[in-house]
Amino acid sequence: MRAIVFALGLLMLAQPLAVAKEPIKWTTSISGGSTIEIPVFFVEGDGRLLGGFADNHGQTFDPIGYPDAELRQYRADNNKMSPFEYLKQAVVGDAHKVTYKLDRPSLAAVSGTSADGTAIFYGMCQKHRIITCFDMVWNKKDQATFGPIAERIARSFRKNR
Repeated sequence: MRAIVFALGLLMLAQPLAVAKEPIKWTTSISGGSTIEIPVFFVEGDGRLLGGFADNHGQTFDPIGYPDAELRQYRADNNKMSPFEYLKQAVVGDAHKVTYKLDRPSLAAVSGTSADGTAIFYGMCQKHRIITCFDMVWNKKDQATFGPIAERIARSFRKNR
């Protein structure tokens, strides 16, 4: 009997079980010449036009609750480059560590980490008549949340082909 009471006491003192997170709600974003699925919390956060109102190239989303995360959906302002060249110029800095890259004539993707290893980035561009892209950056500690989000956005982006 003492063992049961002791076990129940330990259970009561233990941290409460983690409550399952609410499922992510998704919406559609049409910007910069492409259509992608994005989590609603991106839309509810801050956003701004890329290139200004007169020369709108797309949009940036800064989600609520994730100050280190950003999503950009845009069209290239230079169609003379390949999708990979444009993506490399727009997303990959000289000090970033690239862990994955895809370089095809009509599709490019790149991912990796910042030089200090605290941020993860992912970007994808595809070319039809124009080059359209999206890219994301988030804090490495949020990988469990943003990794699957980046994958779903990439799948929805590929549907634009």
